[in-house]
Formats: sequence, structure tokens, C-alpha cells
Amino acid sequence: MKNKYRAKAISPANIAFIKFWGKKDPLINLPFNDSISMNLSNCFTATEVEFSPRYKRDRVFIDGREVQDEKLVRVVKILDLVRKRAKKKLFVKIVSKNNFPSDAGIASSASAFSALALSASKAAGLSLPQKELSILSRLGSGSASRSVVDGFAEWRKGKDGQTSYAIQLAPPDYWNLADIVAVVDKGKKIAGSTEGHKAALSSPYFKARLVELKTRIPAMKKAFLKRDLEEFGRLLEEEAVSLHVCAMTSKPPIFYWKKGTFEVVEAIFKMRERGVSVYFTMDAGPNVHAICLQKDSNRIRKIFNKLPGVLFTIINKPCLGSRLVK
Repeated sequence: MKNKYRAKAISPANIAFIKFWGKKDPLINLPFNDSISMNLSNCFTATEVEFSPRYKRDRVFIDGREVQDEKLVRVVKILDLVRKRAKKKLFVKIVSKNNFPSDAGIASSASAFSALALSASKAAGLSLPQKELSILSRLGSGSASRSVVDGFAEWRKGKDGQTSYAIQLAPPDYWNLADIVAVVDKGKKIAGSTEGHKAALSSPYFKARLVELKTRIPAMKKAFLKRDLEEFGRLLEEEAVSLHVCAMTSKPPIFYWKKGTFEVVEAIFKMRERGVSVYFTMDAGPNVHAICLQKDSNRIRKIFNKLPGVLFTIINKPCLGSRLVK
């Protein structure tokens, strides 16, 4: 007989154009500023959740390995909220798989917790609206709040747990952008995002960054809505550098950049000198995201693949957010 307490969802990672860095309230992942992102079509997590009286405890398998560490604590936090709302006391088995490297700065927690929020709530018999899914996802990972939304998302910082969630800035087909991830290190990054968010507030540049964002965010939204790639790209790189300056000046400092990172960024600068419209951004990790128009993505990828420090590349387009699958 079909198990009515089972559901499966897939959800994309996203690349933040305006970053989430530093938590106003770490317990509920409340940010200091709004952020903007694009879903990544070829970087996603598939998560299946089953509630059953057969299970004597919650078990979570990620990429074929059972987890028992801090990740399990974060997952159970979401499950407990779902169980409370659905008035169910059953334990679960969760099987989650990524099609890209985890913990390498490609927002695997965003895809993972948005997929979990949707599959767990559906398996428990809940049909949550997008706002509620975004809020639930945010409690697992702040950036996961954006992956719920189709296409391009804007996460509004809000004032509390119920007013901090993501909305759609534009559908996937609004702008034919491509994101090329140049992976220079697929290992676990030097400092996890939780550690980085905590350290961010110790940077003397952190407050200055928040002041800068008051003009950078509306300027980027304007450039995005006008599809002005040159202005958008300028702000994109400015924002990426801002985050990493903050990380490098925190106490202790966090240096995410590696030799391969510099190689890719230098290659982007050289391409622009030759008239190719391509710009870089990075999340908290060494891997570089190149943003360009889709018509230019293949030739840019070929250049990246020839660089000594690049292990492989992933081309992404804007895509749908979290969704249920059979």
C-alpha cells in the first residue's frame, strides 16, 4: 500500500547577488540586510522524507552516509517544527542527495534545507504556502529561504521570524543570464558559513558594509530590472569583494580565496578586456561564479576548463525553486 507519509522534493542551490553575511539573531537566522539571488538549474538537492511507526529514531542519510553531527541537529530542528504543526509524533527516515560538491561554498545548505522543508511538510500532510515554506527553510539555513522561490528571489530581512522571508523578484525567463561555477576546490571549505556569520561582526568593516548596502541594494535592483549587465556586473563584483574583505578582516581572519580563485578572476578580467561581458561573484568559499549572458556561456566555460587551477565547471540557468517530484 502506498505510504501517505512519504514525499520527495528537489530544490536548487542559489547564487547570491547581494549577500547574506552576519546574523542579527542566530537562533532564527535573521539577517542584517536584504539579499538577492538566482536559482541554479544544475546544482540541486533531492530529498525524500518518510514518517513511519517502524522507525525508532530519526535517521538522515546525505549522499549515502548517515549523519550524526551538527547537521542532524539542524535537520531535527525543522522536523520538530513540522511534527508540532502537523500534530504527528512519528520518527522519519530522510535520504538526501546532492548533484554537486557539498560544503564547498556552492550553497548546498540552501538547496538541502529548502528541499527538506517542502518534502517534510508534505509528508506530514501539510500544504504550506510559499511564504511559510520560506520561513521554515530559513530556520535551517538562511539562504534556503531564497531557494523556495522560482527564478530570482529577494529575501527581505524583516523585523522578526514571521516577517523575514523571500519573495520573487522575477521569474526564471526574465533575463537570460548564465552562472558558470568554476570549481577550484571541491573539499570542505576552511570555515563553514555558521562560523563565518559569527566572525563577521568582529570585522571593523562590517558596519561600513551595511552602510554601503543601503545604496548598493537599490542600485542593483534597478540594474537588474533594466537588464543592464555592465552596471549589474560592476555592483556584483563590488558586493562579492565586500563580503570577502569582511571575512578577511574578521577576528580571526577567514581567507576563502585560493590560487585557483585568483586564476579564474584574472581570466574574467582578461575576457572583459577583449569585449566579453562576464563578471564574477563568490559566496563563502573558494569557487568562483561567473555571471554572463547564456549565449556566451560555452566559450567562457572552455577558457575556464583550460586553467590549471580549475577542476571542473558547471553551467547554470535561472530555474524553478523547490518542487515536489514523484
